[in-house]
Amino acid sequence: MSVRGKCKKILLAAVFVAGSVCVCWLAQRNIKNDVERSVFVIILAAVALGYFLYKIFGGSVSELRSADNEMADGDLDSEAQARYVARLEEILQKLSAKLSSANLKLETEIASRPTDQRKLQQQVKHLNCFYGLSKLVNTPQITLEQILEQTPELIHEAYCYPDITCVRITLDGVHYKTDNFQKSEFSQCAPINVRGDKAGAVEAYYFGKQLPGDESPLLAEEQDLLEAVAQRLGALTERKRAGEKLELFRDLIDRSNDCIFVIEPEWGRILDTNYRACEDLGYTRQELLDMTVKDIEESIKDDSTWQEHVKELKLEGDILIQGQLKRKNATKFFVETSLKLVSQAKKDYIIAITRDITERKQAEQRQAELIQELKDFAYIVSHDLKAPLRGIKTLADWISTDYADKLDEQGKEQMDLLLKRVERMHNLIDGVLQYSRVGRVTEEKVQVDLNELIPNVIDMVAAPENIEITVEDKLPVIECEQTRIMQVFENLLSNAVKYMDKPKGLIKIGCVQEDGFWKFSVADNGPGIEEQHFEKIFRIFQTLSSRDEFESTGIGLTVIKKIVELYGGKIWLESKVGEGSTFFFTLPKQTEEVADAKLQANIAR
Repeated sequence: MSVRGKCKKILLAAVFVAGSVCVCWLAQRNIKNDVERSVFVIILAAVALGYFLYKIFGGSVSELRSADNEMADGDLDSEAQARYVARLEEILQKLSAKLSSANLKLETEIASRPTDQRKLQQQVKHLNCFYGLSKLVNTPQITLEQILEQTPELIHEAYCYPDITCVRITLDGVHYKTDNFQKSEFSQCAPINVRGDKAGAVEAYYFGKQLPGDESPLLAEEQDLLEAVAQRLGALTERKRAGEKLELFRDLIDRSNDCIFVIEPEWGRILDTNYRACEDLGYTRQELLDMTVKDIEESIKDDSTWQEHVKELKLEGDILIQGQLKRKNATKFFVETSLKLVSQAKKDYIIAITRDITERKQAEQRQAELIQELKDFAYIVSHDLKAPLRGIKTLADWISTDYADKLDEQGKEQMDLLLKRVERMHNLIDGVLQYSRVGRVTEEKVQVDLNELIPNVIDMVAAPENIEITVEDKLPVIECEQTRIMQVFENLLSNAVKYMDKPKGLIKIGCVQEDGFWKFSVADNGPGIEEQHFEKIFRIFQTLSSRDEFESTGIGLTVIKKIVELYGGKIWLESKVGEGSTFFFTLPKQTEEVADAKLQANIAR
């Protein structure tokens, strides 16, 4: 190799080394302005061009050098010279073709450089927009409204022509926009969806001059930016609103008048509680979180007692229990607690809502005492009133007998009226005694087959021949005090017979099952009762007809109502004037009956 060839190779290597060093140095720097960017691009282009030319022309130059050496080695004949010229022309043609191709590639690459640079700058703007939005979202205590107020300016700066572009965000009818906002024919838009529904939109408008041709001043990449921001704002709105609702819910729980606990089912550990519980019990929240239910509930002595409640809760879904909570200062207060089993993320929790019922318990105790005093008073007064009534009746009977020949018709009528009034008073006293005994004097509950009992009651009522009493359905066997259930049916049938106004009276007794109860009915085709009196007739001493027309104490239906409610049922009336009345009452079925009914219902499904 000649010295000149070696020098060229050394020089070319030096150019590559220098270029590489410059590239590495510039790559380590933070390129901040357009001048530095331009220098960097030029150096890159120079290095690339040198390497490109070397690759293209390196082989051809070597061929030329080889041919030249052959000419220099000796004299060539004309034929050899012709071959040399032909070879030289071939090499030059190849070189020319490579040069044209390289020139075309170079022109294409140079032309694409500004476009690539613009795209790179635009991408940097978009990244700055997303970075700014992320900083806003992660700012402590920032509200959704504050984020929406600042986001239009971030989008605005990310556009290719920010000076002649404006942005508006609309959410739930409220607008947030840049200061230069104005609508124009060139626009882009992306919807903001919250929980699958459109809640607003992000819009951008270009109000500059029309670009040459059909070119749009708004880029497809800018539409992608709007859609990405809109999607982010939709998700952010959902999250912010969920957080606000959660904070509101937490605030409502803390302000509740009830103590609220979240409890772990297995051991009864307290997982969370509200402010009222801390206030009522005298513990801090952290102290309660280190405790279990049995530490504060008097009725739960050990884990087995708690597990009994949990077992019942899993069967029923929710239960209501009463007990006493223990304060930190060792005092206690009565509570009623609603327990509900809930599942979250495949784990079970118990929500306990506890209400202070101390005042209610005291009122119930006082009411029970008053009722007992009233019952005792009624019994004593009724018993003491019977003695003078018996004396009056005896005296009236003597006068009627001893002075029968001396009394005229009017006198006899007055004595008869006196005896009736004494009898009515006697019946009233007996009614009061019956009423006072209900719930105070109890009998042993037995299994009563109503199919056998009701015929006996019908015989006791002794309805006249024009009134027919029938049993429409098969009657159940119930557990009750036999005397009480006889009172219920006897009073209802007696009233139906007493007030019957039809020449052909019909009284029907029926029974059906309904929601864990036996629903009984006693229907008649009598005169009926106006709706305004439906409640009145169940009050003590209330009658709808004159006592001189129908002898009545007004206590019978009151006694029935008390008996039915004592057993856990209810009584009511349906009636139409002139068509008749139907008295309904319910009695709860026994636990075994309810369980059997549920089993049969499940089998039927």
